[in-house]
Amino acid sequence: MADGEGTPVSDDATRAAGAEGDGEEWDDPAGATASSDAGGDDPQPVHITADLLSLLLERAADADPDDENVVLDATAAGDLVDAPANLDPSTPVLTHFYFPTAGGSVSAVFGMDLGRPSGSARFLSHPDADRRLTEEDDLAAAVLVAVPPYDVDDVVAYDRRGRRRRLVVVDAAPPEERVEEGPEES
Repeated sequence: MADGEGTPVSDDATRAAGAEGDGEEWDDPAGATASSDAGGDDPQPVHITADLLSLLLERAADADPDDENVVLDATAAGDLVDAPANLDPSTPVLTHFYFPTAGGSVSAVFGMDLGRPSGSARFLSHPDADRRLTEEDDLAAAVLVAVPPYDVDDVVAYDRRGRRRRLVVVDAAPPEERVEEGPEES
């Protein structure tokens, strides 16, 4: 994947895992607010719960030498259990994933993956240890690329344009979800 100038994405951009996002606030031209230690052009950081990141890294390690491609979705920080007080309640935090095999029968019949939602992010593993996005990678608003040995420090976040984003690991949990039963028929 290349940035807007056609050059490869650099591996020497900075990212922080485990930071709490206490940098200065700024508004980008599209109206999104992001936290940035440097201010200016830094893309908005990607927030993910520690438990989800741990699970994804475990899946990637188990799948190796095959790659992993998982759709992720977010919950507003204000809806999380035990969210850090300094995290804006409207900040999207990656909390859920969809099994890669969901919708396999639909895909087999129609030739397209209708069985899983588009999600707001993707988690990809690159068993070849290349941290860069490639043209073959599925893109989303945020893309997390993990490489062996699949530790927290082996994950790099990107936006859909291939720009590095700061990865912020949040020690919180999504709200408990329940399936409500429909009205009983008599």
